[in-house]
Amino acid sequence: MRVSYRKELEKAARRMILIHRTDTLIRLIIRTIVRNLKVSYAGVFLYQQEKKVYVLTVSGGRIGIKIPAGLVKLPPSSPLVKFFLDSSYQLDGDNYLIVKKIKGWLRRKKVKESSRYKKFFTELIQQLSSIKTEVALPIFFRDELLGILILGEKLSKKRFISEELIFLSILSSDVAMAIRNASLFENLRLQLEKNQKLFLQTISALAEAIEAKDKYTIGHTERVVDLSLKIAYQLRKMRKIKNWDKFERDLKVAALLHDIGKIGIPETVLNKPVSLTEEEWKFIKKHPLIGVEILSPIKNLKEVISAIKYHHERYDGGGYPEGIKGKKIPLIAAIIAVADAYDAMISDRPYRKALSSNQAKKEIRRNKGSQFHPQVVEAFLKVFSNGR
Repeated sequence: MRVSYRKELEKAARRMILIHRTDTLIRLIIRTIVRNLKVSYAGVFLYQQEKKVYVLTVSGGRIGIKIPAGLVKLPPSSPLVKFFLDSSYQLDGDNYLIVKKIKGWLRRKKVKESSRYKKFFTELIQQLSSIKTEVALPIFFRDELLGILILGEKLSKKRFISEELIFLSILSSDVAMAIRNASLFENLRLQLEKNQKLFLQTISALAEAIEAKDKYTIGHTERVVDLSLKIAYQLRKMRKIKNWDKFERDLKVAALLHDIGKIGIPETVLNKPVSLTEEEWKFIKKHPLIGVEILSPIKNLKEVISAIKYHHERYDGGGYPEGIKGKKIPLIAAIIAVADAYDAMISDRPYRKALSSNQAKKEIRRNKGSQFHPQVVEAFLKVFSNGR
C-alpha cells in the first residue's frame, strides 16, 4: 500500500509538538521513519553543548542493528559534521547525503584529481560505513546544526526515491523545531519555579521559534504584545481590573504565545503564497486548541491558556473554536483579538496588500460589538488618540 507522506508528516508534526521531553521526541521520530520507509535502522545524533560533541542519542530498527545510545560520538571536525556545516562539500546542492552518490563522485575524474575532495569523501564513506549508514540529513534550526539524522539501508535493498527524500527533508525541519521547543519547554518549567524574569526570557525565545516557522509574520508577536499592553493600560482607566499585576503579566505571556499552536500547522500551509483552501483554513482554525494542548502540562498558566484558546472568538458568538460570546470571552483574549486583528490588517500578506493604519482602525471600529468587545475597542481607539 502506497504511503501518503503528506498525511504522515501532518500526523508526526501534530504528535511532536505535544512532547516536551527530547528523548521521548527522538524515539517518536525514529519509529515514524522506520515504519514509513521500512529501513533497517535509523538514529539521531544530538549536539551536546557542554561537551561540544554530537552524540548518537537514540537509534532503532531491526533487532541486532540498533546502536547503543552514547556509543558513537562525533566532534565538529568529523567528516559527517563538516559535510553539513561546510557548503563547499555539498557538490550538488542537496541538503542530504546519500552514500551511493558520494561513491559516484569519487569515481569522477575531477574528484580523483582533487586530493582534498578525495581524502575528505574517502574518510566520510569510512565513517558512514562504520555505522552502516546509507542516508544522512542535517537537523538545522536556522543556522545552528542541532543534530544529524542517519538511516540504514531499506529492508527491500532498493534505493531511496525522491518522494522519500523530500519526506525526510521536511521531517528534519519539523524535528529541528520540535527539538528546539522541547528544550525550551524543559527550561521553561524550571524557570517558572525559579525566576519570573528568566521565565519571560524563555517565553520570548519560544515566541521567536513560532515566528521562525511562519515567514510572513516576522515581528507580529512583538507588535501584538506592545499593542495589547497599551490597550490594557487604557482599559484600566475605564474599568476596575482585579489583581492588575497578575493580569498584566498574564496578558504579556498570552500575547507572546497566542500563536504557539501554529507550531503544529505544516509550513506548506502557513507559508502558502496564495489564498488557503477550505480544508487548509480548517487546519489553521485548529491552532488555538493545539496551543492549549502544548501548554496544558505547564502549571500556573490557567489564565494564559484560556486567553490563547479564545483569542479568535467573536463578541457576537461567531468565532472559533467554541463560538462563545460576550462576557464569556476572557478579557485577556478579547484584548489580544483586537491587537492581533489590527496588526494582521496593517501587514502585507502574499495574497493581499496591507491596509493603512486609518483603514484598519475604521475596520476595528466598524466591528465593535460584533467581532470585538466594545470596551476593548474604545480603549484601542484611545491608544491612537492625540496623534499617538
